Amino acid sequence: MSESTGFGNLKVGQHVKVKGQPDAKGNFLAVEISVKPPDENVALEGKVQAVEASKNLLRLLNRDFILPNGIEMKSIQRQSITLRDLKVGDVVKLKGAYHGGFTPAKVKMQESKGFSVEELQGDIESVNANDHTLQVLGFTVITDAKTELEGFDRPRRGERGDRSDRQPRPDRNA
Repeated sequence: MSESTGFGNLKVGQHVKVKGQPDAKGNFLAVEISVKPPDENVALEGKVQAVEASKNLLRLLNRDFILPNGIEMKSIQRQSITLRDLKVGDVVKLKGAYHGGFTPAKVKMQESKGFSVEELQGDIESVNANDHTLQVLGFTVITDAKTELEGFDRPRRGERGDRSDRQPRPDRNA
């Protein structure tokens, strides 16, 4: 990913939505990052990988989440459900708070989109410009040249990535 695609506009504290896929190492491979209005609430969305109702455990994004007793859980039709109603492969959104760790407050089933793109919504905790990674909700988000960045200001004239101040190349055929 080059500076001109907007990676340099990512800042610690920005609230973002990251669409992509988790990898086996616990990282999150970003397909798209979009800036969102500041929000205290955070969310994770993905396919259920495991459910252990006896332990209040739900696994998605290659991570285990222990759900608090009495957590609000809703079906796609907004009916109350329990952890026992969820199956591997169901798509869910966990909403909650993040303070050094994710604390789920709500679980809501989502319609399957027919393709496997999962989401993180939270604040950027850190940005590493050297390897084009950032931290969101404890995940290392990996970007590459294919990662789309939306909702960020383009570099201003004269800033890195802006080519408007460069001289035109001489025509080699002249």
